[in-house]
Amino acid sequence: MTKFTTDQIFETATTAEGMTKDQTVKFHLWNPNGLVAKLPQFDDFCHGDIFFTGPHMLYGQHENYHANWLRDVVNKPGRYTKLELAYHINELADDIDRAWQVIAKKKAAA
Repeated sequence: MTKFTTDQIFETATTAEGMTKDQTVKFHLWNPNGLVAKLPQFDDFCHGDIFFTGPHMLYGQHENYHANWLRDVVNKPGRYTKLELAYHINELADDIDRAWQVIAKKKAAA
């Protein structure tokens, strides 16, 4: 197994491949290439003077359920399984795709 440095996990790594589950959680939370960084920001839910509240509550970077799960377990090493981690990462990736699709539809309809 490759040993990853803190700089790699938090800054330079482009994927979580080969990381332990605890490193994977940290990668997706704080690395610019992680999934949480790909969620829409607050301003992405604005279109002129219209704010899309519903999509923001589901897909916002600070409100997303799966991103919050990662935040909850980051300080609980060993308290979750690889299967749970894989589930939340897959769902988070799906939420990212859905978020940008919903934003595009809402902006087109506005």
